[in-house]
Amino acid sequence: MKVERTLRHEIAAPEVFRMLCTQAFQERKCEDAGALSWQVEVTETSDGAIVRTTRRMPTDDFPALLRKFVPHGVTSTETITWGPEQADGSRLGELHVAIHGVPAKMSGTVVLRAAGDGTEIVVDAEFTAHLPVVRRKIESASVPIILQVIEAEVQTGQSWAAGVH
Repeated sequence: MKVERTLRHEIAAPEVFRMLCTQAFQERKCEDAGALSWQVEVTETSDGAIVRTTRRMPTDDFPALLRKFVPHGVTSTETITWGPEQADGSRLGELHVAIHGVPAKMSGTVVLRAAGDGTEIVVDAEFTAHLPVVRRKIESASVPIILQVIEAEVQTGQSWAAGVH
């Protein structure tokens, strides 16, 4: 199932990239999203960065169908491999999310680009559950939760950019 979202920040693309590649920001976004625990690893590369975040999220508010598969929390590892900065300041990131203990995953791209005085981050991914009988139901119930986590990251980014961290 398609997961698409465009996020906006009121700071320049290079500043947004630095924010996204800051361990403290990654930890804050986990906390703000309600994660029960997390582990963050940021590795600079010669032309970008690899940001890996493993977090355990509560499932109390999940639909009953999803809680059957993850009754005590769900752990996922999100990896974004950022490529080089382009002449216009944009960057492309390859996104992979593994859901531990559940046959589901998400993969796609994250594009960071200048937009007027600020920056847009465009998430274009596909969430797939590999449970034939209930696949569509799980995907339909999961995507809104994924979008809530993305929205929490936007709020964290806006607070971070405003100096409230």
